[in-house]
Parts: sequence; structure tokens; C-alpha cells
Amino acid sequence: MPNDLWTLRNPAPRELVDSLAEELELSPITASVLVRRGYGEPERALAFLEAKLPEHDPFQLGDMREACDSIRAAIAAGKRICVHGDYDADGICATALAVLILRELGADVEAHVPSRFDEGYGLQRDTITRLAEEGCGLVVTVDCGITAVEEVAHARELGLDVVVTDHHRPGPELPECPVVGPYRGDYPFRELCGTGVAWKLGQALLGADAEALRRHLDLVAVATVADVVPLVDENRGVAVAGLRQLARTQKPGLRELMRSARVDPATVDAGAIGFRLAPRLNAAGRLCRPEAALELLLTEERETAKGLAAQLEELNRERQAVEERILREAVEAIEEWPAARRNRRGYVVAAEGWHEGVIGIVASRLVERYHRPVVLIAGTEGDWKGSGRSIRSFDLHDGLRECAGDLERWGGHAAAAGLSIRPERVEAFAEAFGAVADARLGEDDLQPVATVDALVHGSDLTLDLCAELARLAPFGLGNPNVTLLLAGCELAELNTVGDGKHLRFRVRDDGRDSGSAIAFRRGPSLDRLRRVGHYDLAFRLEANQWNGTVAPQLNVREVFDGDERYVERREWLKAEWRKPPEARDPDAVAVFADLGLAEGAARRHLLESERFRTLLDEPELARAA
Repeated sequence: MPNDLWTLRNPAPRELVDSLAEELELSPITASVLVRRGYGEPERALAFLEAKLPEHDPFQLGDMREACDSIRAAIAAGKRICVHGDYDADGICATALAVLILRELGADVEAHVPSRFDEGYGLQRDTITRLAEEGCGLVVTVDCGITAVEEVAHARELGLDVVVTDHHRPGPELPECPVVGPYRGDYPFRELCGTGVAWKLGQALLGADAEALRRHLDLVAVATVADVVPLVDENRGVAVAGLRQLARTQKPGLRELMRSARVDPATVDAGAIGFRLAPRLNAAGRLCRPEAALELLLTEERETAKGLAAQLEELNRERQAVEERILREAVEAIEEWPAARRNRRGYVVAAEGWHEGVIGIVASRLVERYHRPVVLIAGTEGDWKGSGRSIRSFDLHDGLRECAGDLERWGGHAAAAGLSIRPERVEAFAEAFGAVADARLGEDDLQPVATVDALVHGSDLTLDLCAELARLAPFGLGNPNVTLLLAGCELAELNTVGDGKHLRFRVRDDGRDSGSAIAFRRGPSLDRLRRVGHYDLAFRLEANQWNGTVAPQLNVREVFDGDERYVERREWLKAEWRKPPEARDPDAVAVFADLGLAEGAARRHLLESERFRTLLDEPELARAA
């Protein structure tokens, strides 16, 4: 079996799987997925499936008490409060949420979302000066500010109070003001997004059970998915509750955004947020109109919301065109590099004239293409701006820290980060970043491997299993969609659809039809996959609705050439099953003893059987289990 292409996520001892399946009345497939993901104890598994909001104390988030005192004092004194956010979807949602929370308290509140191009990221001295001159008394930051040491000092000199709420990692020195965030204090979960931190501020100010907070969970769900934070623990709770709230939201802006993006509120899920709603909110900030997205989320007028949603739709189309051009130019540049540079385990690609608002998206697509950390840098007036994305085995934030001598500013987290750099330092930074990646990553880290959650048999693929697996949603970072593997199957009735872009076919396992499959963007593989033989399919199982019927469908992620030895030995083992016990081959008896399962379940677990792998004489196959 070509185990360099797929691997099982973690061991799933049969005793643990069987016990969990019986305790929670789950299929062995779903139970094995939960066990592999670290939810082997019934209590933990049930808590995960129920996705209740953890009761984490908001006052453990650093200086939360001092922050609340400052905010209440400002309101009592009648001071104007400015919520200062960020221009991405998380920052815009956090700004809207903080404004709505402060309105609940009767505050005189305004909002400021900086322009990516005129001001740049985070608090700026000029913005602080302007707010002080305009009579603002308190600035509350959301999704930014934790590294704004000099800017907060400047605000204090002007008599302007500041409260920082931010989910990013702090630098070596903190601003001299109340700082609220998951990297401060003893908070038990560090992976909140900026809007999540603002929501915890709302809990501290309004009380954890405040109706207003439940009403605004729709914003928290959008931001949590959009900012690609791990969908576990508190993030899972707010995402599940927030998706329910989003389905029935009364916010005109969110309703019009869903209508414009062709999202049915009744079926809105994490995928709809990540691929349809968040890109439109992000497009506003990327193309210098973040205030349009903020106004959309705050407006109470349907007609206003309708017009703003149309603006975001147009900005998103423009963003897509710019993104495709930069991606094409970046790929062309990489392909022209000398071999030594292409073989580096970390890439830095820079060019003048690139739009700094979309380089983060392009960096993500380059990571998918080359499977290594990538920093894309756009040449602008003054300092050039960069945005990086990474793979799981490389902490981008730590990587940039080792290159800090070449950078003017930088920040972010393990998977994504931003920076500014002088143009004359770009080549030195590219060399340093490549060297750091070379030192930290091995060749195996650069090989994309399909991680499989469970091995299945064709008869397992039912609508009931679809429904069970759907209980693990929402899917995203930290809780990826469930990938199943059907080994040694055959493909039949292959045809292309979608102007030849995609493949549709039937799957046969063990001589029986096992359902319909769709493989997106695999149309060019039609001739190769038509050859007679066996294949391993890594796929996601979905309930497909078509012409009034609902049936399971395999959404194929990868198609691997199957190992014919596996099929031969499986057939041999089936034949041995049919014999009386005293007539069975001793090797088959050993496999039966190792599996200790009924025939159907045994076929599903063959590849996890140590004795069966020994029969295949494939030591490397041990990696798969």
C-alpha cells in the first residue's frame, strides 16, 4: 500500500472504539473517528458532540477587571468611546460587536476601522492624535493593539485612555494600559479570535447570560470561521451556537449578505461562511473600503444593507481578478528560480505593483501548491508589506522571529502572519527565511499526505453514517472534515462533468456497488482512472440531494493506486473464512485472532492488523496504522 500518500490519523484501539460506540450508541466508524481525534472517553466525546459553550471565566483574560473599570468609568463620565478595529473580517466583526455591546451600556460610542493603505495595521500615532483632538476620551481596541507600546504611550501623553483587547501574541513589552487577551493571565483556551475576545469582554460587562450576547453570537460565528482559528473548545461552542443564530439573524446586513452571496440561511454552515460570506467582508478591507463592511453589519435599515451588500459583491469580484493575476505572476516567478532556490523549504516572493490587500490569499494558494511556508511581499511606497501562510509543521510566528533583524514590523500566529520590510532588505530576508525553514523542516514535512480518520467498507456508506458524521461539524482548523478511506475498490461508469473539469463515477467494493462519487478538478485524470485495477479512495461522505431523492455520495479528495497484494490477500482471507476452522490456513487463523471481529468488521480493519501487514511483507505499511 503506498502509505507515503495516506496515513491514519492516530491509533484507535478496538476495545476503546467498541466501548465508545456502545456507550454513546454510535457506529464503530464514528466512534473510531472520535477516538482518533482524542475523544475516546465518553464524557469528552459527548461534550464534543453536544458542543456546549464552556464556562471559561472572562476575568482570567489578563486585565479584564481593569478594562471593565475603565469602560464603566468612561461611560459614567459621559466620555466618547472609540472602538478601534482591524480591516479583516475578524476585525470588522469585532468592531461591530464591541459597538453593540457598548450601546447596551448606554455609551457614547463610535467606531474606527483603519484603511490598509492609508494607515496600515493597528493603532497609529496620527489616528491617536486625531481622536484626541476630536474629543474622544477612551479608545478600546479590538483584534489589534497588543504590540502598540509607543502608540499607547502617545495616547497617555495626550490624556487619552486606552483599553487593548487582542487575540494576537504579545511582544516582549506590553502597552501601559489594561490589556485583555488569551495570552494574558491564566485563561484555559488561547485560540480565540479577536471577536471572541470582544465577546468575552461583553460577558464581563453584561454578564455571561445576557440576551444581547446570545443575539450577537452570529457575528462571533462569522469571525471565528473567517479567522481560521481552531474549531475546538470555546471556538466550537460559539461557532455551533452562532451558526444557529445566523440562520435566524435579524441583522439586515447579515441577511442581505447571505442573499447576495446565495447562501440559504436554513442551511448556512462553516463552509458557507469560509467560502462565501467571509471573502466578501474581507474584500472590503483588502480593497480599501472596510467601513462599508462595518456599516453593513451595524445598519438597521434593509435598503441600506441591500446597497452595501451589492458594493461588497462588486469588491469581491474585483478582488478575485486581482488575486488570479498575482497568483499567475508569483507562480511564473517561482518556476524561473534556479533549482537551488526552488529547493528551499520556505519561499519569499516579492514584486512591485502587487496589491497588498490580496497577497495573504495568494500566499495560501501557493502553500497549497508547493506545500511549504510562503511569504508574499507587495512593493509599495515606503516600506513594503508582506503576508505569510504556513504548513502545520512550521510555526510561522517563530520563524519570523528568527528573521526579525531584517523586518521593520511583524506579528501574527503559527499559521499566518504579516510584516513590513524595507525593499533593500527583501533579498536578505528571503535568504534568512529559507535557511530557517531548511533547518526546521525535513523532506517528509514537504510531502502532502492525506490524513485518514477511518477505514471503511462499501456497506458502511449509508445516510445514517452521513448524519452521524455531520454531528462533528462545524469543520475547519483543528477539526477538519472527516476523511474516510475505501481501500482496494474499483471505479465504474466514469464520465466528466462541468465542461470536463470534474469526474463522476460509481464505486464498487468487494464486487458490489457502493454508491456514486464526484471528484472535483479531476477531469484530466479520466483516461488514467479508466484502466482496470484497484484504487484507494480518500473521500468525505455527504448526503446528496438530487431530483427529490437523497443518497450518500463520496466527495473524493484523493485517488491512489491500490496495492493489488492487499486485494489478493483480502480475497484469500475471505476464502479461508468460508472453510471449517480446522481447515483454515494457520496464517489466516492468526489474522482472525488478531482482529477478533466478525467478517464485515474484520475487512474494515484489515489494514490495521499487524499480522495482516506481515502477510503483505510491507513493513512500511505500519505507518498507515
